[in-house]
Amino acid sequence: MVEHRTTSILFVICGLCIASLGQNRHQLSPAERQHILDGQFKVFSTTDGIPSKVKQGFSDITRQQSFAMANPAQKYQVGDVVIDRNLPRRRLVFAGASNDRWLIHYERGGRGVGYYVVVFKVDSNGDARFLWGGAGAKGATSLEQLRKMVVLGQFSDAENY
Repeated sequence: MVEHRTTSILFVICGLCIASLGQNRHQLSPAERQHILDGQFKVFSTTDGIPSKVKQGFSDITRQQSFAMANPAQKYQVGDVVIDRNLPRRRLVFAGASNDRWLIHYERGGRGVGYYVVVFKVDSNGDARFLWGGAGAKGATSLEQLRKMVVLGQFSDAENY
């Protein structure tokens, strides 16, 4: 009886853990994909321009204790063999801000370098709510190129950032 109860509790805990892993994932419909990056965006080439609440939102979805991202051309942890624990695993390509949204386009090291884009909706208090994230094999060099790549599905809906 005790063993059965323990097993049941473990199944419930595992189910909750699996459900929480997918809570940030949002798949875009073709119509959403067409418009997720619409509007006038001011482009930022360093992480200094990203507001602290957007950085906190990013840390939350990446499960980091604090925001850690290298600026373009700075060293970061490219491979899966850790050479310097002080280097971040992510490096900014560029970020962008519109009236109520922020995007962060970055590369992440590991077994293979991958490119990612995450989009947040920012409310009047500056709080950032995750909208969507995608992963791709290539990075964009401009906002216009990123928009085209997202529309064409070159950034798939991701769940691991």
